Amino acid sequence: MNTRLSRPLLAAVVSGAFLAGAGMFAAPALAEPPPLPDATETTTAPATTPPATTAPPATTEPPSTTPGPTTPPPVTTEPETTPPTTTAPPTTTAPPTTTPPPAADKTPPKGGITALNRWSIFTGQTVTVTVAAASDNVSAPQNIKRVLTWGDGSSQELHWTAKNITHTYKSSGKKPITLTVTDEAGNKAVSKSSGPTVSVPALKYKLSTTSVWHGQKFVWEMTQVPAGATKVTVNWGDNRATAMSAKKQKVTRYYYNNPSNGAIITPGAKTLKATVYNKYGAATAISVGTVTLKRDSWRPVVKLTKPSNPSRASSWKALKGTVTDKGSGIKEMYILAMVGKSNGSVVCYTAKKKWITITNNTNIMNCVVPVKASKGKYSISLVGTPKGRFITDVIAYDWADNDSPSVEYQRTLS
Repeated sequence: MNTRLSRPLLAAVVSGAFLAGAGMFAAPALAEPPPLPDATETTTAPATTPPATTAPPATTEPPSTTPGPTTPPPVTTEPETTPPTTTAPPTTTAPPTTTPPPAADKTPPKGGITALNRWSIFTGQTVTVTVAAASDNVSAPQNIKRVLTWGDGSSQELHWTAKNITHTYKSSGKKPITLTVTDEAGNKAVSKSSGPTVSVPALKYKLSTTSVWHGQKFVWEMTQVPAGATKVTVNWGDNRATAMSAKKQKVTRYYYNNPSNGAIITPGAKTLKATVYNKYGAATAISVGTVTLKRDSWRPVVKLTKPSNPSRASSWKALKGTVTDKGSGIKEMYILAMVGKSNGSVVCYTAKKKWITITNNTNIMNCVVPVKASKGKYSISLVGTPKGRFITDVIAYDWADNDSPSVEYQRTLS
């Protein structure tokens, strides 16, 4: 049975059953009384009303022959039959309109190299490339990738706002520059520049020797200057450098001590480096020779030549002798001459060629007199050597800072 039709039909049946029950099963006391007798009817005796009796249950009393109450029996109303609802056939929904996918992006982006500031440079110098802003028919500028390739094996990705990019070249040769611009769809645009020509400065030189002792001089000569050079600086490998104008010239040098701390330069190979400058600044330093500094492990040897009569004060008119060295040679010598007099005073000889009395206030270094050696000999005059206990010593240093053994000499002079 159709559920939509059964519910009103069931309601009608239940309603009729209650109506029928009201008429069929109502108690007699609730039934409508019979009609009164007609007024013209003659009654010979009053009707004796039988005592009231309780009616037996309706279910056991046979049906009365007395006409029933005047109330008409309930009418069973046939339920109204609701015509079945005709369900409309489902509406057929048209399939959604499919929008065709956009056409694939095949348009390359825009943006390339617009300028290069230098076309000929030295190694170690810098160029600046100017690039145009990137644009595309689909991709936003910040989503467009830009990569510069410098032609020397290096490359870099640019920030989307970058305009002027610098690069320093360390090797020589032709350096073509390429800018590759790529949008989000993978479309590429390539911009090329022939790039700069990078060269090592064409500086030529000569060395007078390639092996020296400490203190031994050598000559470095610049025989050819690179075109466009404005200055040349040569570093000698000992924390010293010489700046010179860019022209042919000679420079004389030697190795001794380190200017930063005064220590003797360590023996070994010293690579000379020249830095050439032009209007674009400094180029990468280039090697312009190697000089080996030899190791000197020999101490100088000093000898004192005594006068013919060493006990006489008048015989000591000079201090002299010989000095030799197997390695770098004698750099400097010092002489000390002192006399202890009989009165207890002590005098020393000074560079001013006079004897002075030593006191607590005397700077003892005033008693150390420098002397020069020449061809293996040294000599210093003594003026008016006094009598007393004579003490002298001579010390020599070579260029490697080796000092001689002491030659202290004592004698009582009369």
